[in-house]
Formats: sequence, structure tokens, C-alpha cells
Amino acid sequence: MEKKFGIALSGGAVRGAAHIGVLKALKEFGIKPSIITGASAGSIIAVFYASGYDPVEMEEIILKTNVLSYIKPALNFSSLFTLEKMEDFFDKYIDKKDLKELDTPVFVCATNLNLGVPEYFSTGNIHQIVSASCALPFIFRPVKIGDYLYIDGGVMDNLPVEPLIGEVDFIIGSEVNPLGKEENLSNPFSILLRSFYLAVRANVEARKKYCHLFIQPPELLKIGIFSTWKLKEAIDIGYRYTKKIIQKELSI
Repeated sequence: MEKKFGIALSGGAVRGAAHIGVLKALKEFGIKPSIITGASAGSIIAVFYASGYDPVEMEEIILKTNVLSYIKPALNFSSLFTLEKMEDFFDKYIDKKDLKELDTPVFVCATNLNLGVPEYFSTGNIHQIVSASCALPFIFRPVKIGDYLYIDGGVMDNLPVEPLIGEVDFIIGSEVNPLGKEENLSNPFSILLRSFYLAVRANVEARKKYCHLFIQPPELLKIGIFSTWKLKEAIDIGYRYTKKIIQKELSI
């Protein structure tokens, strides 16, 4: 019987582009996930993959997209920016509106701010749910879905393996936030981001034990999470590291 693969893609802003390189390398080894999950930036990659895009096509799209053009000032006191314009981005490339219509089963993790729990969406409006999953606290406005407000899925689960457990034979975790020493902690914003990623680190550590293959390229430390000019470098790092770890860990 053919082995069934599932993959969980973490958040990590610009570093999330490394997931494209990971998927590209997996394809070269004949590994095609049949279920894909994502949090924050990983949810964007997950939805594009589940829509049928090849990793090479995804790379072409992201490298020609002005990411900042889909972010606009929030003009209120709840956040600095809003992700409302991301709807234009999804409308441009994805002809489906609901997660359940995508070619591959996908689960998007967002944090229910009211209830304080992570939720895994497999149905519902793509733009709304992915925007919620990417809504980094303070930076982006929370997204209302039904009666609740949602924020970045990575706050409570940045490696959403839960929907994969018991559904696949082999779980791959792609995590793009290796922990290194941080020298630049001279302002409130840098301290806020560092604190956020330390909290995220804890929930990743609790979940990576469920992964048969855990991918976390150390070289991504040199990619700032908002360094949009380094998208290609992040993709290449994910690609090189995944090829290396597959050959080492799976003896392929």
C-alpha cells in the first residue's frame, strides 16, 4: 500500500517562503502530501498548494508579487495594518472561494481570541480564514468570523499537526523559525516580536514529536521576518536543506 503523507507548514512571515523550497524538494523525491495544514504564512502556501499550484509556479508568483501592496494602514487603535486587500491577491490566483472546494484537503489554523483556543478550518471563506491565520497581534487587525475574533494561528499552534494525526501514515513538519541569539532588542517592537517567537517556540516543541520528519533550516536565521527582498533566498534555503535532510534521514 502506498504511504500517505501529510505536511504541516508553520508561520514565519517572509521565512514562510522557505516552505515553497521544501515542497519543491519533496516533489523531486516523489513525496506528494495528500493533506496539508498551515498557520499564518504557512496557510498561504498551504492554500496555493491545495489549489493545484506546482512549487515552481508558486515561486514565480511570490517573486513577482509586491507583498506590501496588499497591506494597508488600519487607521484605528487595534492594530497598525489590515489584511483586507489580501482578497484581491486570492481572487487573482485562486478561482475557488471555499476551502472545501480545493483540490487537496487543507486545514488552516487560526487562534480564537475570545475562547483562547486554536481552531482548524477545512471549510469556509478562503480569504477570511487565511487573513485571520496571518493576523499577527498588534501588527494586523483581528478578523471576525461568525461571533468570534481571530488572530495569528501561530500564537497557539505554529505547527498544526493535529488534523494530520491518524489521517496519514507519515507526518512532515516544516518549521521556519530556528531559535538563535538576538542582539537587536533596543526598541519595544523588537522586544515584542522576540517575545512572540519565544512563545511560538514553546508550542512548536510540544508538537514536533508527532512528526516523522521535522524540517527547520538553521540558515533561515539570517532572514529577517519582514525582509521581503530575501524571499528568493528563503526559498532556496528551504530547498537545499530539505534535499539534504531527506537524503540523510530517509536514506533516499
